[in-house]
Amino acid sequence: MEAILSQQRILPTVAAFAVGIAVASLIHPFGLLAPIVALFLFASGRAELVLHVASAIGLAGSLLVAALFEGHARDLAVAWAAFFALATCIGALFATRASAPSSAQTMPAPIQSAMPDEATSYPVIGPTLLEKAEPRHSPFVGIPVEDDRISAALLAAASFWGGTRFHMRYWRSHADGGYRWVESRSEPLREPTGTRLWSSITADIDDQRPGHEPPTRIAFNPPSDDDAVHAAKIVEKLLGNAWAFDAAGRPTYLTPLGQTLVATTLEEFQAAVDEGHTFFKRTAHPDDYDRLSAAWRHSLQTGDPFFLDRRIRRASGIHEWNRTGFVPTRDRQGRITGWYGATIDLDAHRIAEAELRDRERELSQLVNMVPVHIRRMTPQGEPTFFNKRLMDFLGLGDVADLDKPGMSRLAAIIQGLVHPDDAPSLLGTARRCFAAGEPFSMKYRMRRADGAYCWVDTRAEPLRDEGGAIVQWYVVSLDIDDEMRAQQALHDRERELSQLVDMVPSLLWRLNPDGEPSYFNKRTIDFLGLDVADYDKPGMSRLAATLAAIIHPDDAVGVTEGLNHSLVTGEPFSMTYRLRRADGVYRWVSGRAEPMRDESGRIIQWYGLAHDIDDQMHAEAAIRQSERRLQQMIDAVPVYILSFTASGEPIYVNKRYQDYLGFSVPSFGSLEEQLLAIIHPDDFAEVHRTLSNCFQAGEPFLMRFRRRGKDGVYLWTEGRAEPLRDQDGAIVQWYGVSLDIEDERRAQEALRQASAKLAQATQAASLAELSASIAHEVNQPLAAIVANSYACQRWLSAEPPNVERAKITVERVIRDANSAADVVSRVRALFKQSVETRTSTVLPGVLTEARNLMAEEAARRRVRMDVDVEDNLPLVAFDRVQLQQVLINLIRNGMDAMDSIAGDRTLAVRVRRMGDVVRTEISDRGRGVEFPDRIFEPFFTTKQNGMGMGLAICRTIVESHGGRLWAEENKPQGATFIFTLPIEEKAVL
Repeated sequence: MEAILSQQRILPTVAAFAVGIAVASLIHPFGLLAPIVALFLFASGRAELVLHVASAIGLAGSLLVAALFEGHARDLAVAWAAFFALATCIGALFATRASAPSSAQTMPAPIQSAMPDEATSYPVIGPTLLEKAEPRHSPFVGIPVEDDRISAALLAAASFWGGTRFHMRYWRSHADGGYRWVESRSEPLREPTGTRLWSSITADIDDQRPGHEPPTRIAFNPPSDDDAVHAAKIVEKLLGNAWAFDAAGRPTYLTPLGQTLVATTLEEFQAAVDEGHTFFKRTAHPDDYDRLSAAWRHSLQTGDPFFLDRRIRRASGIHEWNRTGFVPTRDRQGRITGWYGATIDLDAHRIAEAELRDRERELSQLVNMVPVHIRRMTPQGEPTFFNKRLMDFLGLGDVADLDKPGMSRLAAIIQGLVHPDDAPSLLGTARRCFAAGEPFSMKYRMRRADGAYCWVDTRAEPLRDEGGAIVQWYVVSLDIDDEMRAQQALHDRERELSQLVDMVPSLLWRLNPDGEPSYFNKRTIDFLGLDVADYDKPGMSRLAATLAAIIHPDDAVGVTEGLNHSLVTGEPFSMTYRLRRADGVYRWVSGRAEPMRDESGRIIQWYGLAHDIDDQMHAEAAIRQSERRLQQMIDAVPVYILSFTASGEPIYVNKRYQDYLGFSVPSFGSLEEQLLAIIHPDDFAEVHRTLSNCFQAGEPFLMRFRRRGKDGVYLWTEGRAEPLRDQDGAIVQWYGVSLDIEDERRAQEALRQASAKLAQATQAASLAELSASIAHEVNQPLAAIVANSYACQRWLSAEPPNVERAKITVERVIRDANSAADVVSRVRALFKQSVETRTSTVLPGVLTEARNLMAEEAARRRVRMDVDVEDNLPLVAFDRVQLQQVLINLIRNGMDAMDSIAGDRTLAVRVRRMGDVVRTEISDRGRGVEFPDRIFEPFFTTKQNGMGMGLAICRTIVESHGGRLWAEENKPQGATFIFTLPIEEKAVL
C-alpha cells in the first residue's frame, strides 16, 4: 500500500494552528507544538529569526512568572516554559537541517531500484552510499503494528525530518499472532515546482524471510500517563521516533519503530541503566560514549536541555549520524518529573557538510593554485579578498596591511602597488566602471614583493543577484610580463629592422608575385624623389611606368627583358644598369632580386636591392686606364722586368725583355730551363744556386752575370728580385728586374787600369817628398855603421885586441845595416807595381809600420800621434803594401790639415771591431772638410800643389778589399776619415 503525503505552505499551517489552539485551550499548551513545527518548517529568513526570538522571549517570560507566582499560575507557567523550551529545541533542529544544501538530498528512485553504481565516495563520518542503499534489517526485534498505515506514517515522518530516504526490513506481527517479513521504504521527492513530496510504501516480502525463526524480542512500551511519555508520543507523531525518561534518566518509552531500527528493546536499554551505565551504552559508537554519557549526566544534574550529534548503531551494525535532543518536564513546583525528546537522522546532512567542506577546500585550493591573481571587492569596489598567489606576489600577509588613514582601500592599493605612470589611469577607470557597473579590462604594471614592476592584464566582472543588483566584484589579473617584454622586444626588433632597412646603404624594393612594385625603402624614395604610388600612369602597369621613368634609355630594354624573364621563370634577377636620380643624374647601380616562396614553393613576393656602384664603375675605368698606362710604361722603360710565382716559377716578362731574348716565358717549363737558355755556362751554376736559395729563404736576390741575347752575344747584366708579401708576411709572388751593365763593366775596367797608372804616378810624385825622410832614415843607420866600424877597428888595433868589444861593435854594424835594408825594401815595395797578394793577418802590424814610416815627419811637423788599438782583433785579409799606402795617405792628409793650427796638434788613430768588420778611424783637429761630397772625386783637391788623386785611390783600394771609406766632421773641430774592412769568414765562425 502506498501513501503520498504532501505539505503545502498555507493550508496545513492554518489547520495545524486551529487544532493546536483548540487543544491548548482545552487540554495543555503542548497542543501548539504542531503549529510551531509547521511554522519552523515553512519559515525562512527573517520569519524564522522572529520565531526563534519569540520562543526565547516566551521561555524567559514563563520562567519569570513561575518564579514570581504560586499555585495554579505557577503550574501553568511551568507548562508553558516546557512548551517554549521544546519549541526552541525544534527550532534548533530545523535550523541545522535547513543549513544543508539541496545537493545533500537523495535522488528519487523506485522502490525496486538500488543506488547508482557510480556514486561518489562517502565521507568517513557515516556509512557508504552502497550501505545506505541496503535495507536496515531488524531480524531480532519485531514490531507490533495493526496495519500498514501507522508504519508508513512513521517511516514518512522519519524521512521527512531527516530529509533522507528510509529503507527497512523487519518482522511485523499480525492479527493471527504470526509474524511476517515486510519491507518499508520512504523517499523524499523534488517536484519541478519546488514542492517537496514524500513517497512511503510497506510491502509483504515474507517469501524472502531470513533463514532463522521470527524474533522473540518484540518492541514494547508499558502503558504510562507520565507527562514525559505523553510528550514523547506527540513528538513521535511528528518525527517518527521519540524517547521518554524518568527524572533519573532511565528510559520509559521508545518508539517501537526506533526499537526495531536499533535492534534493542526498551527493557535492554533499561537494563544498561540499571547496570550503572547510561542508555547510550547499547547503541552509541565506542568513540562517542564517554562524551555522550558526560553530557547526559550533566543535563540530569542541572536540568539543562540535552542536544548532541552522535553515531547510533543500527540493526545492520552500521553506525549513522543522528541529532539527539532531550528536554525535561516539570511539575507545578518546577521539579523535573521526566525527560522526552527525539532523534533525527543527520547522516545525509553530515555527508553534505563534508562534501561541502571538500568542495570548499578544493575551491580554495583551486583559487590559490590557479596561475592568476584573484581578488573580490564590494559593490563599491573596495577589496575584501586576495587569493594566496596574489598575496605571495605582493608579499602581503593580509589585505588590510595596505590600508592608509584618510584614503579608501582601493586608492591605497593602487597608489602603493601600481606603477606611478599607470596608477592615475587605472584608478580613474576602476572608479568609473564600479560606478557604472560595467566590466573593465586594463593592462598595467604592478609592483612585485621584490620591488620589481611586472605587467599584468586585469579584468573585472560584477556578480549580480536575481534583481540585477551588484552583490560583489570579481577581479582576475594575469601575469603578462614575459608577453609584454616579448612584445617590446619584438617591437624593438621591428624598429631596428625598419631602421636597418632605411639605413642600409642600398636601395631596397619589393614586388608582388605579378611584378608590380609595392614598397620602396626610405633611401630609395630619397634617391628617386618619388614613392611607389607616384609612378602610376593610366594604361600602363606600375612596373612598366616605373622602369620607363627611372632606367637609362640605353639600359631600359635589357632591364625590362631580364626582369620579365625572372618573373616568368622564377629565376633570380641580376644586372648592372644606370638609374635616374631625383636631380636627373644617372648613376650606375648593381640590381638584384630574389623570390620569396611559401611552403608549397609558390612565389609570394619579390625582394630586390640596387647598390650604387657609380663610384666603383668610374674607379674601375680609372684603374683600367691606369693599368693601360702602367703597361705602356713597363714596356717602354729601358729595363727588363719579370715576375715569378711564390715558388719561383717565371710567369711574366715585359715586352722589351721578350724582344731582347727573342722568346716569351711560356716557352719554358721551369726556371732551370730558362736559366740554361740565357745564362753564360760559367755563371749558370752560381746563378741557379743563389736564385734558388733566395726563393726558398724569401731573401732578396742581387747578382751580376753574363746573359745571352737573341743574337747569341753574352753581355753583363745585374739581376735583382724582391718578394711581394701579404699582410701575414707570406710571399705572394716575386718581382725582378734585369739591368744591362755591359758598358758599366767596361768603364769600371778602364777606370781600374787608369787608377793603377794614377797610383804609380802618385807614388812617383810622392817620391820627392819622401826622399828627405828616406835619406834621413837611411843616413842614420849608415852613420851608425861608419861609427861602429871605426870603433871595431880601434878595438881590434888595441894591444892586445879587444875581441869581445869588437864582436859587439860588429853586431851593431849588422843591425844598422839590416835597418837600412828594411827602409830601402819598404820604399821599394811602396813604389813597386806588383800583382795583389793578400794575406790574412791582424791590422795593428800594418798600422805600426805606417806609423814608424811617418814618425820622423810627424816629429818634424810637431804632430803627436795617439794610437788606440783594441785587443784580440780578428784576422783580416788585405794587401799589405796597399793598406800601408792608404794609412800613410790618410795620416799625411791629417798632418796637412793641422799645419795652420797653432794649438795642440794631435792625430788620433782608433781601431775597433764593429760586428763583422774592423773599423779604423783617423781624426785630426784641423779646419774640417770643406766639400765632403766631392773630396773622394778624382782630381778634386783643396791643396795648392795637390793632384786630387790621393783620396780617390784610397777609396778604390778599400772598396777593392770589400770595405768602405767615408769622412765625418769632428766636434768641435776637425775631420775623421773612417774605413772598414770585412773580417775573414773563418774568423767570424
